[in-house]
Amino acid sequence: MLVFGALTAACGGRKPAAPGEAPTPAAAKVLPLQRIIVLETSGPPPSDTSVTFSTGSPHTIVLRHGPPENIVFARLMFTAAAFSDSGQTVRVDVHPRPGLYGLDLTTSLPLRERGSTIVFDYARYFSAPAQARHVYGNDVAFERTLAVGRLLPEGQIELLPSSRPAADNLAASIPAAGAYLVAASQ
Repeated sequence: MLVFGALTAACGGRKPAAPGEAPTPAAAKVLPLQRIIVLETSGPPPSDTSVTFSTGSPHTIVLRHGPPENIVFARLMFTAAAFSDSGQTVRVDVHPRPGLYGLDLTTSLPLRERGSTIVFDYARYFSAPAQARHVYGNDVAFERTLAVGRLLPEGQIELLPSSRPAADNLAASIPAAGAYLVAASQ
């Protein structure tokens, strides 16, 4: 464990959480798009997905890479309180971004803050761009700095407080419908 901690610190990564302790996500940071590196995927792209369900109970949408493996790309989890009116019908449209760990999310009803979470799963098709290897030195250092980012107007991205619920998974609370990417600052 001492060696892992030293390597993580040397690579600029976050200190690992103690056993049984949840990691503390970093605070949100807004950057120009030119100052980020987006995680790429080398796998078959997930399909666009549209789901309609009733609000007031939890719902999870699972997006999978295409055949032949059909492994998980991302999960969108909506709590019972994710939308303002319980019992209403909501339509959620998800459009993965080709070649990237990213997606565009639209909903027919507005989301409540902290009512939904996105989890990207990059265990199989993680593909660090050449620029990431140049900036960070290796894939591990790049991976340790990743966060879920929300695209903002005027060429900005907000890197959201993100956590790692499992190895090779990155999660963040979704504040609103919009475009989300897995990225790191340069």
